[in-house]
Amino acid sequence: MEKIPVKTIKKVEEDIEKNDLGKARDRLHGLISTYPDELEVRRKLGDIYFALKYPSMAGRYWYLEKNKTPEMVEACIQFEESMGNDPIRIARALKFKGDNGIINRLQLDQEISPLQYKVKEKLTEELDDTLGDKLVTIGCITILILIILFTLIGIYALFSWVF
Repeated sequence: MEKIPVKTIKKVEEDIEKNDLGKARDRLHGLISTYPDELEVRRKLGDIYFALKYPSMAGRYWYLEKNKTPEMVEACIQFEESMGNDPIRIARALKFKGDNGIINRLQLDQEISPLQYKVKEKLTEELDDTLGDKLVTIGCITILILIILFTLIGIYALFSWVF
């Protein structure tokens, strides 16, 4: 597992000290995409969102936290409610792209929500593309083909009209 550069962490901490939470948030989002296995980055991002008064978003990033404070628990419940208490939607919203072994080793508190175990199962499963995802992909490809086709027909019509 790669370690996060200390220089980047210091920049995030400096941004927090300067009360530039938006910049710190953006840096942490970049770190999550680069180092998805580092759950500490998710916790810090949850702290930022909580400070920005977005408890539902804070709950999204605190969801995988082992030892939750009461504020974290409440934020996680708000996040679940914002996702309609649907484990599949919650798992997709978490956007965890790291090692599934981390999720398997994760011990979730049962007293918080029974839904968390279903979400954990969904995260460990391979989330197959749903029919809706496939239809969106097919639709985009079809539109692209039609644009190219109509462009070629237009060019042909223009040349046949000019010449």
